[in-house]
Parts: sequence; structure tokens; C-alpha cells
Amino acid sequence: MTAETGTAQGHPLPARRAGLPLVGSGRLPGWPATLVGVLAAAGFVLFFGSLRHVRLGRMNGLGLLSVLPHRALAGVTLLALAFVFGLTLRRVHPVLLGAALVGLVVCLDGVTSFIEPAARFATSYQIAGYVQYISVTGKAAPDLAAYFSWPGFFALISFIRGAAGMHGVLELMRFWPMLIDLLTLPPFFLLMRNLRISWRAKWLAGFLLVVGNWVGQDYFSPQSLNYVLYLVFLAILVNWFTDPRLSRGAQERPGRLNRVHRFVFGRLEPGEMGPRPASTGQRVFLLATAIGIFLVSVMSHQLTPFYMTGACLALVLIRRCQLSGLWILCAVLVVTWLNFAAVDYWSGHLSNIFGGVGNLGGNLTSSVGGRLAGSTQTHLLTLHARVGVAGAIVGLAVLGLLRRRLRGFDDRLLIALFILPMLTVGLQSYGGEIALRIYLFLLPPACVLAACFFFPNPAAKARAGWRLFPVLALCAVIFPVSFILVRYGNEAFERVPPGELAATDWIYKHDTHGIRLLWLSSSTKIDVTPEMPWAYQDISRVLYVPVQAPRDPAAVKDVWYELHNAGPGAYLVESRTQDTYLQQAAGYAAGWEDTFRQQFSAQPKVKVVFANSTTVIYAWHWPHHAKPYPLPPNGSGHASYPALLGAAEFLVVLATILVLAAREFARIGGPAARQLVRPLTLASYPLLFLTLAVVVVRFALLPSIHGGLL
Repeated sequence: MTAETGTAQGHPLPARRAGLPLVGSGRLPGWPATLVGVLAAAGFVLFFGSLRHVRLGRMNGLGLLSVLPHRALAGVTLLALAFVFGLTLRRVHPVLLGAALVGLVVCLDGVTSFIEPAARFATSYQIAGYVQYISVTGKAAPDLAAYFSWPGFFALISFIRGAAGMHGVLELMRFWPMLIDLLTLPPFFLLMRNLRISWRAKWLAGFLLVVGNWVGQDYFSPQSLNYVLYLVFLAILVNWFTDPRLSRGAQERPGRLNRVHRFVFGRLEPGEMGPRPASTGQRVFLLATAIGIFLVSVMSHQLTPFYMTGACLALVLIRRCQLSGLWILCAVLVVTWLNFAAVDYWSGHLSNIFGGVGNLGGNLTSSVGGRLAGSTQTHLLTLHARVGVAGAIVGLAVLGLLRRRLRGFDDRLLIALFILPMLTVGLQSYGGEIALRIYLFLLPPACVLAACFFFPNPAAKARAGWRLFPVLALCAVIFPVSFILVRYGNEAFERVPPGELAATDWIYKHDTHGIRLLWLSSSTKIDVTPEMPWAYQDISRVLYVPVQAPRDPAAVKDVWYELHNAGPGAYLVESRTQDTYLQQAAGYAAGWEDTFRQQFSAQPKVKVVFANSTTVIYAWHWPHHAKPYPLPPNGSGHASYPALLGAAEFLVVLATILVLAAREFARIGGPAARQLVRPLTLASYPLLFLTLAVVVVRFALLPSIHGGLL
């Protein structure tokens, strides 16, 4: 069978059975495709041609949607409809569909890159500060920031920055979301390449991934790059290391799980194909690439390696991966990094790591309910729309799964990858973001299953009419506009005006001896990230201190005392985006900032040292001879661990990693190599036991050595 051409046993299928009713199947077969291309180009031009009329200062609680011209919305809708019309053509046009999909990414994910003069999102500036620190010092500083316990991303960007002769990364940050979202498409399509689904389902899944990925984790950050690595890692496993017996008509391996599955669902045809042809050398290279990708992820992100490890284990349990021990190797690599490289973080933060284990309700409340509290009625529409879009994608995925089951297909691989992220909700709140991360990682399989709701059969069996096409066209109208609403609903306080960059640069020019920079927070316990560009330089010389913003803007005495207590060399910054956040997301009164500025400026000993249209910086009027209070130490740096014991532990763990890796390489080798699998397995047992002992010893000793020093 040829899945892409709609032929079976070398004979073409009848025209009416090859897919949807064939648009343009008459005298001019190329004309419909040309029309689709013209419509897509017209939508793209209409969208960007109207952006010059955007007035960012007029945004309300609906964010960017409230200021985008109607022509821009019509343009992106026309582009989406053109893509959907492309799915009705008699055969796949990859260049046409690919160009339309890229155009959608540029419009949806790149719109702020073209209309905003500075990169958006405050946390991306903090990440730039970590890159700048490594570029200047040549080293990480785990005692300075927890992020430095996973410095891989910062070191990589620092290397690229130096090799390219870049003076900074602020310009790269503007276009990073668009670039990273474009990079997710190739591994996603590679992941689908080995699935028994039609070309229409594959391209529709790509469309749903583009319009459904509103989470905003594609900003300049380790998570954005690691998401791409996650998809590449999965694509390698699914294409080249699935069960060799997994082919059409082949019998499933015997096993209790398969027997139970067959008893419940009956005999189903596998939804995946067997491994793609590759020589032993190519498979060795691919496995080495997968392990290398995992190592990069381990060194650069806290969460993604756990999803990779869980995916390996899930594929083994459902009999969809021949590398049965790869998940053990991945787990050992994660534990090794935590025990030897990230100890400065976890030894002082065990309660943060394990405090959420089993607290399912608390993790969900902090991740979902906590984001709804305090918002204005207008802004609540944005937050509820996010839940609606996520629910629509998941709902379509469930319906698609049911349609595939009714057609006799067993999509256990997609089901496993869909369910796996949900299991993490009972482990951690992840700073109140665990629901967002769960949705992010279940989105790829959910999009494939959702596409199968419209096109459940492979091309050779596809028999679809016009009944679902209006629903698909409706999705093309709703999803792009909904994306703009839910993705950029916070844009009024997530964008960065140039005036705030100028104010922060002024701070950096005065931080020679170190300064405390106070900023106004809605809650100093949970709101610890200022809505302003921060920490993109001199992260060791500027201490950002949240100060409770008074509900009554005239009651400024507490803030006045905080500025005084911070001592000479301290400043208080009040920015327009921070004010907008307080009003839209924390329930502060409209016009709050005007009263606060008037009242605080009138306080004795307070002076304005910097001001522009968006930002005011205040300072206490100290005598000229007053010296700034020293900043607290970043960490002692003197904690010691027995060198001999540490070296012995590392050698044990290293030996375990080498044996486990050798076993997986032997598993995919020739007959002689496969004979080594059993001896290597036996050798791994005592090494795994010793590795477990090393973990227990280090978890017992290191908190007592480091805990009081961090």
C-alpha cells in the first residue's frame, strides 16, 4: 500500500474513494491548487499590510485582539481557510500546504516581532541575563540563581553569540518565538511519518499544532529549545526503534498487556508502521543522536528530561519500542545530573521539589484557579477562552480516538503520549505552571488524534464526504482568532515599551557598587517576577526586591519605609506595564498609577532620579557620604564533600551509564552484538544497586552540608 498516493496493491483507487469530493477534478486539474495559493498569499499580505494601523497603547483586557484591525483578522482567517481548502484537493501539494502553514506561524507567532520595538515577556530578559553572565565570566553560578544548575541552554546561546560576533541577544529575542515554532514543525511531521494516517490528517494535525500552541512557552528560554528536542527525540524512537514485528497483519508479541487490550477492544490493526529501513550503522548513529539529545536536555532543563524518560518507559510498556532499557539509562542520566551538577539547587530546596507530590488539588488550583483570581471581567474572557481552546483540542482528540477505534485502528502510541503528561499533575505545581506544561506536552498527540476525527482512515481507505468539511472550515475561522486572543491576551503588560528598556539601562549605569531595585508587587509571596525588562545585565550586582503595592494608591507610607530601609543606593521603579498588570490581573483600581505617583513623589526625602513616558525611578535623598548597604552573599562557596567519596561515587555512576548504553547499542547490532545483551544486563544489576546507594548517600549527606549555606 502507498499511503500518500491512495493506491493499494499497485492499482489506483477510484476517484470518488481517494478522499473528499475532488475539487477541480475536471478539465483544469491545476487551477484549484493555484486558487488556494492565491487565497493564501492574499490573506498573508492583507494581514501584514494592516499592521501599520495598530496602536499598542490602546489595548484593554483582551490584549492584542483589541487593537488589531479587522483586516488583519480577515487576512489570517483567509489564510487558514485557504489551507483547509488545500486539504480538499485530489492529491497532496506539500509546497503549497507547507507555505500556508509557515505563513500561519509567521502571522500568529511572529506578529509581535514586527509591531513591537522590543522583545516581549519579562522572563526572556532574565534568561538573556544568564547568557550575558556566562559570556562575560565563562562560567555558571548555581549559588546565584537556580537556573544555573541547568546551564546548557545559556552556554549554547553564549557560544553562538560569540561565534556570530553578536553584541547581545535582545534582537534575537524578538524573533525567537517565531523561529522556534517553525522549528517544531519538521520533527512533528517526522513523528507522524510512521503513523497509519492519511496525508490530510497529517497536514491538518500540523495546522492544529500551530493554532493550538498558545501556551507561550516558545519565548527565549530553555523550555522552548527543549520542546523541539523532545519532538526530535520522539520522532527518532517512533520511526526507527519501534517493534520490528509491528507491521500490517503481524501478530502482536505475547504478553498480559496485549491480551487484556485485545479482550477489551478486540483485534485492532496497529496505528503505527514498523521501523523504517536503516543499516546497522545508521541505527547506531540515530541511537547516539537520541542519547545526545537527551544529554543536552538533561543539562539545560528541569522538566523535559522527565517527559522524555516517561515517554521511553510508556513506549516499552505498550510494546512500541525495542529499546527496552533506554528509559533506565535516561533515568540514571537524570539522577546523575541532579546528584553531581544540580546539588546546589536541590540540597536547599527539597521542599520545593517534593512538596507538591500527591497534592493533586493544590497543584491544579495554583495552576488554573490561581490565574483567574483578581482579573477584571474583560481579562477573564481571555483566561476562560484559554480553557475553552484547550478543551476543544482535547475534546476533538477524544472524538478522533473513538472514530479511529470504530475503524479498527489501535493508536496506543498516541494514547500513551497523550496520557503521559497528565500524570505529572500529582507531582509538582511547577511554580503554578504545571497545567500549561501538561497541555504543551500532550498537544502533539492530541493534534494528531483531533485530525483523525475529520480523516480517520488511511489514504487507501479514505471515504469522506462534505459532512465534516463545514466543521473543519468553522475551525479554520475560529481557531486563528482565538489563538490571538488567548496567546496575546496579556499583551498589555507582557510587552516591553522602549521607555522601560531605557529606564533599566539607566539602572545598569549606576550599579557599580551593587543596588537594590524595589518594584511594586500584588503579592510578594507569589508575584516574584516584575512585569518589566529585568536582569538582562549585571545579574550579580542588581537585587530585585518585590514590595507590596498598596490597594489604596494614596497609602504610600509602607512603600516609603521599604525604600528607606533598603538603604543608600536603593531605588524604587514604577512602570506602566506593571501598573497595567496590577489593574488587569490583580484587581487594582483603574488610574491607580496616577495617584500613586503624585502621592509618592510628595513624600519627604523622596526624589525622582529618572522619568519618561512609561517609567519613573525614585530614590531616597541620602547624604553624599552615605555608603550603599552590601548585597547579601550569593552563597558561601565553601561547602565541601569528601573528595575521595565523591570520586568513587562518580566512577560507579559512570560505569553504570556505560554498561546501560552499551546494552542498548548491542540490542540494535548484528547477531554477534546481540549476544552481549544478556551479559551486559547481568552486569548492570549490581551497578544499578550501587548507583541507588550513591543516590541515597548523597541525598542524606549533601543537604546537611549545603542546606544551611544556601
